Amino acid sequence: MAPAPASVVVPDTGDMNATLGQLSLELRKYVVRTRSIPKTFEEFLAKSNVQPPPAPAGKKYAIQDQVIVLVKK
Repeated sequence: MAPAPASVVVPDTGDMNATLGQLSLELRKYVVRTRSIPKTFEEFLAKSNVQPPPAPAGKKYAIQDQVIVLVKK
């Protein structure tokens, strides 16, 4: 059994586009590594060891078309 990957902390740079880009990159790495696409952002977090910054007020992260986006809660 392969060891779990180390935690990846995505920093809060204040640039939400950069944050979404970094999260989407981590999603692509996860898909390549596991050969599976998570059904939800929460499943991705649980299985990938990625730690995102908090989403802006009233928003949450979601997976759409294999990229990470912000949607209304």
